[in-house]
Amino acid sequence: MNHSNSNRLRLTGKLIKGERHYLLQCADENVWRLNFLDVKTPKDGTQVIIEGVQSGVDGIEVDWIGVKN
Repeated sequence: MNHSNSNRLRLTGKLIKGERHYLLQCADENVWRLNFLDVKTPKDGTQVIIEGVQSGVDGIEVDWIGVKN
């Protein structure tokens, strides 16, 4: 389930390590570019939940990331 409040987002999907950024591929095929500050990153390919602020059209400044159970 994906939620948004203004430009804050809570998204679920598969974490993918790209060439320059981590990406989040959601079940609806949307792909988001993730920017981390001081966030511990789970392994590539893990199903995750992320929270953060939308940055541009397809970017998210990630505040929190957790493994989806």
